[in-house]
Amino acid sequence: MNPMTDLGLRFVRRPGPGGRAANLAALGATAVVALLVTFLIAGSLGLSHRSERIGWRSADKADPATAIGALHLDDDQRVDGHRLTVLDLATLRPNELAPPPGLDRSPKAGEVFVSPEVVKHWSSLSKQYGGAQPTGVISNKGLSSPEEFIIIRGVRTIPADEHPQYVSSWHEKVWDSRMVGLLIAVAFGITLVLFPILSLVGQAAGVAAKRREHRLAALRLAGATRTQVLWLSAVEQAVLGLIGAVVGLVGYTLLSPLIAQIPLGGGRWYVSDITVQWWTVLLVLVAVPVLSVVSALIGLGRVSITPLGVVRGQTRKGVSVLRLGLLVIGPVVLAYYGMQAAVVPLIIGIGFAALAVRIIGPWAVQLVGKTMANLANGPVALLAGRRLVDDPKGAFRPVAALVLSGFVTGFISVFMPPGEDDPTFSDMRIGVALLLSLVFLTVAASTAAGAVGTALDQAAPAKALRRSGVPLRVIERSARLAAVVPVIGVGLPVVGFGALCGLALSGGKVITQGSSGVLLLVGQVVAGLVLVAVAGAAGAPVLRKASAN
Repeated sequence: MNPMTDLGLRFVRRPGPGGRAANLAALGATAVVALLVTFLIAGSLGLSHRSERIGWRSADKADPATAIGALHLDDDQRVDGHRLTVLDLATLRPNELAPPPGLDRSPKAGEVFVSPEVVKHWSSLSKQYGGAQPTGVISNKGLSSPEEFIIIRGVRTIPADEHPQYVSSWHEKVWDSRMVGLLIAVAFGITLVLFPILSLVGQAAGVAAKRREHRLAALRLAGATRTQVLWLSAVEQAVLGLIGAVVGLVGYTLLSPLIAQIPLGGGRWYVSDITVQWWTVLLVLVAVPVLSVVSALIGLGRVSITPLGVVRGQTRKGVSVLRLGLLVIGPVVLAYYGMQAAVVPLIIGIGFAALAVRIIGPWAVQLVGKTMANLANGPVALLAGRRLVDDPKGAFRPVAALVLSGFVTGFISVFMPPGEDDPTFSDMRIGVALLLSLVFLTVAASTAAGAVGTALDQAAPAKALRRSGVPLRVIERSARLAAVVPVIGVGLPVVGFGALCGLALSGGKVITQGSSGVLLLVGQVVAGLVLVAVAGAAGAPVLRKASAN
């Protein structure tokens, strides 16, 4: 075995002082990343599986002269408060093709097939649709969800004034329009949550990387080459990333029955729709460790090139004000294309806006830090301000996911749909709640990992301050202030920037009705401050122990 590989595995097993907490934080954050990535992939595939079962109901591509059947769908009826879909099916000519999905044969005129949920309410429907009992029950192979209310009845003909849909097969590969809309929404949701997830990946890798920074610098000074140091770090981070990916996959599998209860797209899910496939497992097991390794190596660029800078505590170069130009690209793209554009340009516009927040964040932290240090009238504010100025990237990293979540909240606050009884609006409301839940989970994991990473990162300066006589409570208060200030000073403007991007996309129209958008924004700010406060309290013992004499 390569000596550096063996040494990397030893470092995983015996991480040294403070290393266990860093590794656990990195592993937990990586597990959350793997769980979220698996959920997004499995959810998208689940929509595809649903559409494959019910897409034929929307088919309308056949020539009426050669079509084997005609359809007419009515989904405006109600049964006990539930939306009921009635599909009239007329067989136009004899055929030996397979029957519609979920049925054992094509319905003849007068025959009625119903979903299991309709069977439970058949007593109130039997007079209208005929028969004391339905002809048959539709299996799950022909249903969108276990809760779907649908009646498929055979008829002789469908009048021309009802605009029948003609089909050449009962198994035509047609995407259901509602599933297409949900997939587009999922694409937007993935774009919005992607950057918080990537920040969480960087945070997970950075926690462990910062702890090993001095150790690797010492190895460089002892004669290790740059390649050896990078390989050692890659091995260590890959093991943590792989373990985290496995934990995340196991967690998703255990949570699948609960995830299946989400009533999106007309009802709950069949667990089989969102079950992880083998290639998804392989993709997660490869992608998550690779992303972790790349993030760790980027964070260790200073060690691999200038190890003396680490030992001497040399700070990084400041960030440039020229980054502000990136703020213009996203809103301009969104305003130019508007809501009627294709999906890809809009996703690009949202992606540029979120990327601008991520890139400009350190510069904003640096600016806030300079202002705080210049106006400081005590040691707490002075220490916090200098911390932000000396390492704005390191100060922004722990709250990057939280700040990006503010962008997401500001963006979707403009698009909160009204509370009308409409399937599209219902899906949008559930989708917004689900997106915010994913973002909040990402933020919570990132903030927790960031608290540990920040405490370990500040251990050496804190130890020096304690030795020089600075009280521990002053050091801890300055650390908490340095964590809260970026959330307020950077996070609040980013919430406004997200709302601006949403308005640019909608052409200046606020689609939200009532006070739901304002409540969403207030909830985002309160939740962010609570998370930072809790993370600061959790990181205090780590800082106290790591900086002890």
